[in-house]
Amino acid sequence: MTPIRAVSRPAVLTLLVFILAACGTTNVNYVTGEEQRGAYTWAQEVQLGTEADRQIQAQFGVYGEDASLTAYVERVARDVLSTSAYTDPNTPAEIRNTPFTFRILDSPVVNAFALPGGYVYVTRGLLAYLENEAQLAVVLGHEIGHVLGRHSSEQAARAQLNQFGLLGAAVLGGVLGGGQVAEGILNYGGTGLQLLQLKYGRGAEREADRAGVAYAEFADYDAAEAARFFVSLRRLSEQAGQSVPNFLSSHPDPDERAQTIPQLASQYDPRGTQVNEAGYMSQIEGIVLGEDPRQGFTENGVFYHPELRFLLDYPNGWQTQNSPAAFLMGEPNGQAVMQLTLAQAQSAQAAGQALRSQQGVQAQAAGALSINGNSAYRVEGTAQQQNGTAAFSATFIEYGGNVYQILGLTSVNGFGTYGNQFRSTAGSFARLTESRYLNRQPSRLEVMRAPAGTTLQALLQGRTMPLGLSDLEIAIMNQTDLTSRLPAGESVKLPE
Repeated sequence: MTPIRAVSRPAVLTLLVFILAACGTTNVNYVTGEEQRGAYTWAQEVQLGTEADRQIQAQFGVYGEDASLTAYVERVARDVLSTSAYTDPNTPAEIRNTPFTFRILDSPVVNAFALPGGYVYVTRGLLAYLENEAQLAVVLGHEIGHVLGRHSSEQAARAQLNQFGLLGAAVLGGVLGGGQVAEGILNYGGTGLQLLQLKYGRGAEREADRAGVAYAEFADYDAAEAARFFVSLRRLSEQAGQSVPNFLSSHPDPDERAQTIPQLASQYDPRGTQVNEAGYMSQIEGIVLGEDPRQGFTENGVFYHPELRFLLDYPNGWQTQNSPAAFLMGEPNGQAVMQLTLAQAQSAQAAGQALRSQQGVQAQAAGALSINGNSAYRVEGTAQQQNGTAAFSATFIEYGGNVYQILGLTSVNGFGTYGNQFRSTAGSFARLTESRYLNRQPSRLEVMRAPAGTTLQALLQGRTMPLGLSDLEIAIMNQTDLTSRLPAGESVKLPE
């Protein structure tokens, strides 16, 4: 698995057209059993989810290192799913016959989400922050609740498709020409998620919470355990310096959820009792913690990719973001952006000529060149976008059996300032040969039993922190703090 993959924009645009063409309908919410207004039928939801799943896999990557962990998450998910309306004989056959798909995404971000039609995702980052199987069951139940509650369809109908128009502009590379040129492309890595997971209202989130607790309790889990995870979410948001994490911006406050989850769980008699901390810890031990340097990392103004064996300089002070679909670089004031991706072409020249032939593209300069011994082709000019005209420099480089595209975008007036930076960055693309970068390995999670009288802070001494994580975040991951005495024998998650 490599972190730079080609993502088919035509597929995304086809999906956008499908969404825009969806007509309003009356749906049954299979969490509450009530009718509600929706934007599409169940069959359309399945089609939408199936198309979106391909993009999500390309965008984030699937965590496939541990088949046992994947099977474990799926087993818990199906136990929870079996307690929902999905298996009720009174539920229409088209629902019961729709296979649900559960995936672990290869992302350090603490997140879980669902797509219409039965697609549920958790990240490896989220798995590291959970403490036991009961917490996992509630999270999975929550996302199943979104699917069966038809919340995407309901929210799309309420949005009157206005939101799709804005997101469509982002997909097409809009927001070009104007103050924040970088906004569209820097959000491109999350376009699939923004497009396909509408921000649910707080009512839908509370409904999914109730569903998650109910499904977990019916599967004999102690759903009240999930309260501690929501405390962790609140601590993470405070650590990030914001009221709530971005992906929770439409959710109820984490502290509210930490209080209501036990209240919801207490309504079930008999209460679920299964927690299974030991079994959960054994499953997640060895999972990658934080950013995985094998998939690319930055250091001192250089992007290194050990697996694909290349390096790339980027301008001093520019912000960066790496994902399986692209490595993104943005001028801090949003005046220019660059994007490194794989091009869908057999050669650099073929990729460049394909760009020149696109509608709305005016090539003002084009030609072959060599970059550090690699055949390359560069096209520069302007492109008509939904929000105006953008100036671009696109360099295509043949290397390692792939064709890489380094695309720089700015306003027409800004090209005189940033054009040379676009060319300089593309010109720095080179073979990676230094063993200290080629051999960089990810940090992995180790589970140990706490000795008597120790603290997490003491246990972390001498350990190297994973990329993107701090001591405090390791404490939040353990749902404790750095200086409190740990009970003897308690399971503790540490960087290996």
